[in-house]
Amino acid sequence: MAIDGLICQGCGVEALAKYVEFHQNIGALIVRFNSSAKGNMCKRCVHAQFWKRTLVTAGIGWFGTLSFIIAPIFVIMNIVRYCSALGMPGVPAGATKPVLTPRAIAAIEPFSVELIDRLNRKEHLVAIAQEMAPRAGVTPGQVVLYVVALAQASRQAAPVKTYGFPVGQARPPALPSEPRRVLPLPPV
Repeated sequence: MAIDGLICQGCGVEALAKYVEFHQNIGALIVRFNSSAKGNMCKRCVHAQFWKRTLVTAGIGWFGTLSFIIAPIFVIMNIVRYCSALGMPGVPAGATKPVLTPRAIAAIEPFSVELIDRLNRKEHLVAIAQEMAPRAGVTPGQVVLYVVALAQASRQAAPVKTYGFPVGQARPPALPSEPRRVLPLPPV
């Protein structure tokens, strides 16, 4: 089984996570309402999202012309995805949300060049974080948060393309604080 993440996007705890999608449909005769839960989720969130979305779809998802066809498809897709995630390891007891502290940053920083090189070689972040965390004395989730912080910092520091024209400070155009009013034209 492929593990896609180390931080659950559902509850935020540091646990092995797998990418899943669960869809929900509610049929209301001529209209339908659908929603979905997508992302890298821990086993606990996979279980919760599966039952929540599948039971609603199975119960009231088929009332309607189009919903009569879509609801069974969603239920079957949800069951297949749920079964593919059953082999996941459970959430460790006492699992918490990882926090990138100044101490963690200082511990990971000496490995930053190696970390960036390995990411550039297209190694999977989960494998890098699991291998590097014990060496740095941090958790794998803190290594992932460090990479996210590096990516955000590099995006903010990216130079603006000026296409050869000198620019003092490149800023996006200001959005008007109030919507523009269109006045009617006088009759001709």
